[in-house]
Parts: sequence; C-alpha cells; structure tokens
Amino acid sequence: MKTRIITGFCMGVVGIPLLIFAPIEVFIGLAMLLSMVATYEIIHMFETKNEAKYSFLGKVTVFTLVAYEYLCLSLSWYFKSKGNDVAFANILTISLLIMMLVVGLLMLFDKTMDSNNSGKMLLVVNYVGIGFAAVPILFSFGRGVLVYIIIVAAFTDMFAYFFGVALGTKLIKRRPAPVISPKKSFEGCIAGAIFGSVFGSLVFIFYNELFSDGGTLFKNVCLFNNKAVEIVVIVILTIFVSTVGQFGDLVASKLKRDNGIKDYGKIFPGHGGVMDRFDSSLFISIFLLIVFMFLGVILPL
Repeated sequence: MKTRIITGFCMGVVGIPLLIFAPIEVFIGLAMLLSMVATYEIIHMFETKNEAKYSFLGKVTVFTLVAYEYLCLSLSWYFKSKGNDVAFANILTISLLIMMLVVGLLMLFDKTMDSNNSGKMLLVVNYVGIGFAAVPILFSFGRGVLVYIIIVAAFTDMFAYFFGVALGTKLIKRRPAPVISPKKSFEGCIAGAIFGSVFGSLVFIFYNELFSDGGTLFKNVCLFNNKAVEIVVIVILTIFVSTVGQFGDLVASKLKRDNGIKDYGKIFPGHGGVMDRFDSSLFISIFLLIVFMFLGVILPL
C-alpha cells in the first residue's frame, strides 16, 4: 500500500502540471509513448501462453499498426483543430482497411500468424490504437475533458475499492463478475459510480472557474444555452461514464485472467503496468469520443 501511495503521489506531481500547462503536442507524444508500452505489455501477456508466440515480423507489424492507427487518428484531429479540413471518417476507414489488408497478408506468409493470433493482433491494434488516440482528440474539446476523465476514473476506482472492502456483499449477496473479478461487489460498483459521478460533475459545474479555454465541457461540441439543462445532462452522462469505466476495468481483468497474469507490467510500482493504470480511462475516452462526435453531428455549433 505504501508503494502504491508513493507512486500515485509521484504520478500526480508529474501529471498535474502537464494537465495544466502542456500543449496538445506534448499529449500527442506522451500518449504515443504510452501506447507503445501498452502494446508491449499486451503482446507479452499473450505470449505467456505457448500457443500465442509471435514472430519478430509479427511483433514489428503489431507495433507499426498501433503507431499507424494512433497517428492517423490523433493527427487528423490535430490538423483539424488547427483549421485544416481533414476528413476524420475517411482517415479512420482507410486505417482500418490497411490494417485488415496487412493482417490478411501476414496470415499467408507468417507461420505464427494463425487465426487465433491474427484476432489478438486486431484486438491490440484497435484497443490500444484507438484508446490512446482518443486522449489528444478529446484534448481538442478542452483541456478540462482530460481532467474530467481522470477524476471520474480515479474516484470511481477509489470508492469502489473502499466500499467493496468495507461492505463486501452485506447488502447484495451476489457479485457482478465472480469469475472475472471475484472480489468486486455491487456495493463497491454502485458507490464508485455515485462518487465518481459527483466529483466528475463538479468539474463540469465549475469548469469556467477552473479552466480558461473559453467553454464548458461541451466546448466545440454543442451548446444547450441553458445551464440547468447542461448540468442535468452532464450528471446523467457522468453516471454512464463511470459505469463504462468499470466495464473497462472488467475487460482488462478478463484478459489478464484468461492469460494467467496478475498485472500487465511493473512500470508503475504498486499499480502495475500502463494497461493496469489506464484500463478504465481508455474505455471512458472511447465512449466520450463517441458521445462528443454524435452530439457534434446532431447539435452542431
């Protein structure tokens, strides 16, 4: 526990100034670095089972495809935010088509790339590539969006753990995912969703007081022209965001349990690897990106 607290403090010391002062270019580079580490962690996880060994060519291809998809998505949105009209949907479509073509060719010429490993490769590329690309894309909607994600994910995880330990299954006898996460309880999940939603919603309510980017959490997405309506919408949205984050945590736990590992890595002492630390945040980022893009279509500025 002591190691976990010290690591968390150090991450805060480094992360908070970045969130406050760093330009979007820094986030693009940092998320790119984290995506490469996460790719390594997942490949290593798959290789803990003998049947999932990748060739050198296969590994290079996975890293290349993750980097390619990440850069295509994040940079297309970056240039769009700078005033250059880049068709995001076209970039995504081209990226997916190229990825499918490359994986298909590997199945023909790489003996280790059977249908099982090919499916795992596609999982890594999309899970990591799109998940981390969502970070700099969401930054373009306002710096506070990243703070919002971190607050919701952190407080959901924190209070889910505390209430899960304190209450166990005293109120609800069944567990939400006894096979995937035997210690997780409904009491903890509900408490995490409540407190994560409360603190996340407060970030939105006091957004203009906290951040100077000239908008609300829906900056560059939509305006309801009614503060009360915006607050109701953000509270409802945050409940969904918190829940999605918990599903992201369960997905990561499912992958670890299926492959017989406890943690994805050891880069953050007491916390595990990059995927251990950002599993729920990746799901939240993808979910918010979907929501913001949908709102941008039906309720444009």
